[in-house]
Amino acid sequence: MIIAFDDKKQYICANRAIKSQKYCCPGCQEQVILKVGDVNQPHFAHYSGTVCATFTENETAQHLSGKLQLAEKFKKYGHVQIEAVLPEINQRPDILITLKERKVAVEYQCSPISQKRLDERNAGYSSQNIQVIWILGQNYFEKSMTQKSIVKFWAQKKLTFYLPEKERFVYRKDFWKCDFERIHYLEWMSHSLFEGTTKTQGINFKIEKQIYKLQNLLIQKRVDERIVRYLYNKERLLLHAPLWMHKGHTFGLTIPNWHFRLLIMLLLERVGQENMVKKDDISNKLTKYLMGDDDFKHYQIALIFNDLEKNHYILQQGQHLLVRRLPNWHTSLSQKLCKMRDK
Repeated sequence: MIIAFDDKKQYICANRAIKSQKYCCPGCQEQVILKVGDVNQPHFAHYSGTVCATFTENETAQHLSGKLQLAEKFKKYGHVQIEAVLPEINQRPDILITLKERKVAVEYQCSPISQKRLDERNAGYSSQNIQVIWILGQNYFEKSMTQKSIVKFWAQKKLTFYLPEKERFVYRKDFWKCDFERIHYLEWMSHSLFEGTTKTQGINFKIEKQIYKLQNLLIQKRVDERIVRYLYNKERLLLHAPLWMHKGHTFGLTIPNWHFRLLIMLLLERVGQENMVKKDDISNKLTKYLMGDDDFKHYQIALIFNDLEKNHYILQQGQHLLVRRLPNWHTSLSQKLCKMRDK
């Protein structure tokens, strides 16, 4: 840890502490030792055998350095405290910013954290009316994050990183992923925490590739047999489905995009052309196939509704949808491919 109490119960940073003075942990109140070396950042550590539920000793140099740099950057926003103890919830945010009557907790996350632990920390801050901002460290920035990991930290439609070596924030937004391909996103760098961008992420992938990849899955019998059987009983084949099914790029799905869009088309068919349905009735059937919290799920569903409206399949009218027309199924794969190439 990089903060401790001096003998006057005042917070003091390790880089300003004096070796000969006595210091104690703000959490457990036990005496700590100041460690200063030529390589590692100055920091405080508990004596061997001390049990502390609030502070841990396994901070990396990246975390220590990043935390100090962030604290310095945030001073322009309000009063900044490093590792302030919140006894009501037994939590210690890396940085606590006080802006008049509002408080913001900043968590600089460099190590893995479970969804359960992250939810617990968020719930603790929420119970105290404290806004929380999660900023990811260089370890997260350098590795290939999965959809599940990205959705875990997704906030305000983006991910935020801080790189201590460059002293820069990095942002990623506009995440999308089509089937059989890697994750795509828009990335930019900034000196400021709250700096946005007017750039947008273009979405471009080959529909024909999506069709042939799905065909291969069918040949290999890697498509759920219940889907194949259901369509067969309706005198349909999966590869004859409308082209719209192959154009999916929804991010954070627990099922493939083609499967998600097939379900949407079948739901619209059940409603029927020129009939209306409540948005919530459709949303509630689709959100279970999405990762993340309610904000993330509703955002992705809104994008789907916009795409359906753009293709003139639906018309959004307040809290209702009007089914204007239904996507056309094809009579054969060759006819489908010809139509795609004509476009």
